[in-house]
Amino acid sequence: MVESFGGSLNLIVWIVLLVGAIYYSYRCLFQTKAFVDQYGFGDSAVFMTRFAGTQVGAAAVISLVLLFIGPQGAWAFVAWGWTQSLLATVFGYQTVNSEWANVEGVKATAEGYLAPIVFLILNTVLLVNMGSILYG
Repeated sequence: MVESFGGSLNLIVWIVLLVGAIYYSYRCLFQTKAFVDQYGFGDSAVFMTRFAGTQVGAAAVISLVLLFIGPQGAWAFVAWGWTQSLLATVFGYQTVNSEWANVEGVKATAEGYLAPIVFLILNTVLLVNMGSILYG
């Protein structure tokens, strides 16, 4: 398994990204009410929270499958993760630092852009270190 990822660092990074995707998809899909309440989004955010969870959940499932069958040719999947993380960082920062963060009951935290920055860095590591593997 380590060999198919081009070394232990890449495998560890892949697993950390997988764990992050599992965590956030689980929170969005199966602990929706607690997740929405934690940030003060209100019950009207349940649908969009679960919708976001399906996106992260799909990434978790694909990442898990690729962990076992190998990442050869999975450039588009990692590039999608990089792009999603970049967009989440930018828009997360804008949102957390906008007037939305001052709405009564909303508990905006830096997690809205710090977690995506971590995912962006980790996906960058994979794209740089595993280029020849990911391009297949």
